[in-house]
Amino acid sequence: MNVDEFRKTAGDIKIIDKVAEREQYSHDIGDLPAIMTKTLFNVLPDFVVQPKNIDEIKKVLSFANEHKIPVVPRGAASWGFGGVIPTRGGIVVDLSPFRNIIELDTENKTVTVEAGARWSDIDILAKKKGLCLMTYPSSKFSTVGGWISTGGIGINSFRYGHLSKQIVSITVVTGNAEVKKLSPTDPDFKYFISTEGEFGIVVEATLKLRDVPAGAFPHLLYFPSDSEAFKFLEMFVKDAGITKINPDTIRFLDENEMDDINRIMRSGIFKKNAAVLVELSNAENDKLFVQFMTGHKEIEEAPAYVSSYLWNERLFGMKTKRLGPTILASEVVIPIKSAAAFIGKAKKIGLNFGAEICIDCYIIDAEKALVMATFLTDSRRKKYFINIPLVAILTRSAVAHGAEPYGLGLWNAGFIHDLFNKARFSELKAYKSKTDPNNILNRGKFFGTGSKGPTALVFKPGFFRPAMQLLGGMSPVVGRACTLVLGKDKKIDNLDYELNLHACAKCGNCMAECPAYLVTKNEAVTAKGKIALAKKLLAGQKVTQEEATMAFMCMHCKGCEEICQTNLELMNLWDALEKRLKEQFEWPQPQIEEFLKKVDATKEYWDMVERNN
Repeated sequence: MNVDEFRKTAGDIKIIDKVAEREQYSHDIGDLPAIMTKTLFNVLPDFVVQPKNIDEIKKVLSFANEHKIPVVPRGAASWGFGGVIPTRGGIVVDLSPFRNIIELDTENKTVTVEAGARWSDIDILAKKKGLCLMTYPSSKFSTVGGWISTGGIGINSFRYGHLSKQIVSITVVTGNAEVKKLSPTDPDFKYFISTEGEFGIVVEATLKLRDVPAGAFPHLLYFPSDSEAFKFLEMFVKDAGITKINPDTIRFLDENEMDDINRIMRSGIFKKNAAVLVELSNAENDKLFVQFMTGHKEIEEAPAYVSSYLWNERLFGMKTKRLGPTILASEVVIPIKSAAAFIGKAKKIGLNFGAEICIDCYIIDAEKALVMATFLTDSRRKKYFINIPLVAILTRSAVAHGAEPYGLGLWNAGFIHDLFNKARFSELKAYKSKTDPNNILNRGKFFGTGSKGPTALVFKPGFFRPAMQLLGGMSPVVGRACTLVLGKDKKIDNLDYELNLHACAKCGNCMAECPAYLVTKNEAVTAKGKIALAKKLLAGQKVTQEEATMAFMCMHCKGCEEICQTNLELMNLWDALEKRLKEQFEWPQPQIEEFLKKVDATKEYWDMVERNN
């Protein structure tokens, strides 16, 4: 669809249609080879819009319905399962700049925000009023609308439950451009929680807050094996109700995860053991936990400073990319009683592929846990094409142990019947037909991927699930043969210029803290965008004068470096990038001066400065 047609009715809606800028919207944090995405899908959007209000979102959806064009809602794109990747071009609705905090109600302890608001922004503002978030994701710089649509299980979920329990109301625009304000008691509410933008776009949310806790009281316990740790966890989560212990967070990390943290720190602060982190938010609960542990003196506890460090690092799970430089992950919700068996199986499968599986797990309640099985690899090597299917093989193995995938996106679409039973699936399809009759929202996801030609068969559940089961069964032969030919993945000791580029997590943290992005609303000026540009230079691809100029729209404020998930030395990287660009292009002095004037005149920039002080 020609963007000029949309411009006739767009009014004041910001439109992004240059190829170089649209490329930023053709991927998420996943690092999939272009040969895979571009042969399976049309991942380049026709154009991108950045609406400023609900009426503009309605206008975009009305246009899309009229012309039968796919629409892909997008936040910070910090989820790696392809949920924001276009499959058939179309329009990307970028909600990332749609981030105002509308109202903080201290009396009722609630906050109302636009969908693009970052969890970090809410927490900073709320804490000035003695309030804070209840539950939040490990990527605190992701968007509120994004986590409502794709996740909901994270830090403090053990105490406060799924995010949906903290929602007072949400405002959505359905596929047929109807605005609905829904509370949890509304029958339609459930269709917009963790359904990945299939039925509507979340545009506003009112969330419950809590008083800032008295403190953080973390305890790190060591165990000789994963099974011993989960034996303790099964007992503890059942006894916690009896003993009145009320932990906020319970987290399990296996010995490989603990060893990687040591490698990143270049120290031996953590034991290479299976570990359980229990965090409590007041002294009374902490006292009860200490009393409880006196009956389990056989369990070793780490020193307080060690557990405090691990708790304070909870928002930087992607740091392990420094050892990669690529990370792949399978995420599932599994019964606690089955978790240890699955983890053991996952590690065996990983060894067959020459990959070390690391486990990070959040206990959800007395019955279930969210398990993230990750492994490091290198997207520049041929073996990467063998490692990519390993993600689905691990998920299939978890399903065999009673698990369900933690979301579908694009790459988990073959597991949809493991997430929804037949009755629920039929119910969802009927609601889709009702609210999105032209199937414009996130077309090619959820109910069937939009891949091209015969390759579409690969993602059909009837083919995909047994294929992954077969590959898993054959892994001792297939995996070992490939590893023998292509070698094992080795961890990295030092990052050079090239590895810095590949170690970027593409998590979007930098966007949340980048004053240049706040002013321009253009991802090309962020660390994420500039690293993508540097990769093009490294690959010998053509770079335009306009792309080069955007890389200089930077205040060198170090905000991106300070918040970087993988602790990349970004200031050095920008110096090297600018040096390379100046060898090809002139220094864009007039554009830089104009940019700085715009920064100085932008209210949002000074609001950010005030908010962060």
